[in-house]
Amino acid sequence: MARAKVLAPVDTGRLRASIRVERRSFFGLRQRWTVGSDVDYAPMVNDGTRPHIIRPRRAQVLRFKVGGKTVFAKVVHHPGTRARPFLDRALQDVARNRGYDITQR
Repeated sequence: MARAKVLAPVDTGRLRASIRVERRSFFGLRQRWTVGSDVDYAPMVNDGTRPHIIRPRRAQVLRFKVGGKTVFAKVVHHPGTRARPFLDRALQDVARNRGYDITQR
């Protein structure tokens, strides 16, 4: 968990503060742990997003700031975001430090 917090990108600190570790179950000597975040945008930060359209849900227009100026728009063509796999890197770092190999199926 500590490594995931170090690697988490920080804007407001909400994502970093939300990272938790939980013991899910154990089988004999094997234990299963979950490290993650309950912040709704955490998967989008870790995995990135494809280009997509954003439309207002409860209002007529979207309102946001660009370069210090307030902008209003009925639709935004978002270019997507690059992945910042802080959880993946934390898992790899901790496993490597403990002598484990991680393989993907």
